[in-house]
Amino acid sequence: MTPTDESLVDAILASGITLPAPDPQLLELMRIAGNEDSGLDEVAAAVSRTPATTGAVFRVAASPVFGQIRPKKTVLEAVVLLGKTKVLAIASSTGLRAKLSDVPPRVIGAIWDACFEVAQESWGLMHASCQPTLADDAFLAGLMHDVGIALILRRNPEFLRDFEIEAGNVDEAGLHVDGLIEVNHAAIGAHVARNWKLPEAVCDAIALHHTPPSPDLEIPSGAQLLSAAVAAGRRRAGTIRPEEWACWAPFVERHLKIPDDILNGG
Repeated sequence: MTPTDESLVDAILASGITLPAPDPQLLELMRIAGNEDSGLDEVAAAVSRTPATTGAVFRVAASPVFGQIRPKKTVLEAVVLLGKTKVLAIASSTGLRAKLSDVPPRVIGAIWDACFEVAQESWGLMHASCQPTLADDAFLAGLMHDVGIALILRRNPEFLRDFEIEAGNVDEAGLHVDGLIEVNHAAIGAHVARNWKLPEAVCDAIALHHTPPSPDLEIPSGAQLLSAAVAAGRRRAGTIRPEEWACWAPFVERHLKIPDDILNGG
């Protein structure tokens, strides 16, 4: 653990934020998904052990974003369509949502609906970019990028008396809740992702999703590319403020090279 990591942990603990731990079933799925020798049948079997994850996988597999033509009848069919990384993203998001049952369901629903839309948009944009191999990791980063907001709200429920959170204003809510404690929601979300053993570049992208890098970078890191994908996804989803997008746009244009008609399309 680096001094920076230690400082972050100290700040999170001082804020009263409790970081949820993943369940054994999710850890087993992560182990299987992370093993290059494991097959999709093993992943499907692990998914099937958790009903909530099974249902979520079927719902995402039904999304037209992933080229769904007819409903998938088995978990294996859905897993084959989505692939290991997206299944891991869905399982992580579903597991974390279950840990936040003390936050009002409408609020959790708004945050997760907004994150899911950003994840889908980020995935599609990266497929059209010059970095298509990062599309699945962009989906994972997008799906988890605002989980820190929910954790801050659990610690500070009084915020909800003055701010009505909906899917369209989750980004604005994030900026407001960051003023409640010394640690911002991006840093908290990244630390949760690290605790849940998500890929390092994804964790760093979550931490950076409000920190536009310089477009003059010659060789950006994977985390910077993924954070830019999330920013572009937030723009397509209509959740990013115009002034923030103006700071991201030069980097996205230079390093992702998404065709204008796709980036700006309706």
